Amino acid sequence: MTENPWARIPDRPPYGCPADLPHLEAFNATLNADEPRLRLDLSLPPEPFLGLHDARLVVLLANPGRSPHDAAMYARDGVTERSLAGTASPGGAPNHFLAEDMRDTPGGLWWRRTLRGLLELGHSYDLLARRVLAVQFHGYHSAAWQPLPITLPSQPYGFALVRRAVERGAVIVLGRAASAWRVAVPQLGSYEHVVRPRSLRNAALSRGNFSPPEFAKMADALTE
Repeated sequence: MTENPWARIPDRPPYGCPADLPHLEAFNATLNADEPRLRLDLSLPPEPFLGLHDARLVVLLANPGRSPHDAAMYARDGVTERSLAGTASPGGAPNHFLAEDMRDTPGGLWWRRTLRGLLELGHSYDLLARRVLAVQFHGYHSAAWQPLPITLPSQPYGFALVRRAVERGAVIVLGRAASAWRVAVPQLGSYEHVVRPRSLRNAALSRGNFSPPEFAKMADALTE
């Protein structure tokens, strides 16, 4: 496994891996005034992955969203520090958005809604925070997704996390940015433990959003 580039993020904005920052700032500079939803918000700490890196259920996403309330969320005492520490941790850290003190934040609400369908299996949010790994295609916040015209220096680390998940036989949820993920990690194209939601717009890991066999695969991954 390569060195974790996210361990070098500064503790104040602009937040980003030092090698990424020139590309991120150049991308933002190319956007027109009528494209604010595509702008990467470097005032917020990146969230390139959430969860323990050896989890048996892995969810692949595009990039962290952007809510008008995010600035207030990260301004709460200890939240930015918790985020940066989890990102820098060699083995990952439990999904901090599933902590009880985060339940009313934008991230807490989104993750509870996304994972609510797994509660029927007898799991708590505390357990899911440790048994589900989410990996973003890139870790920088924006209100809308658009692929960047470059592979950022930080991205190979996330791609390596996914290759490791394939090697250990993890169940991988391939939903948003699926085509980009299949190019970045070609093994996904033929991997037998990939599951796909019925709706690419719906990130919910619920019985209604997956076929019965694929939902059963996710359930089995959480009990291993």
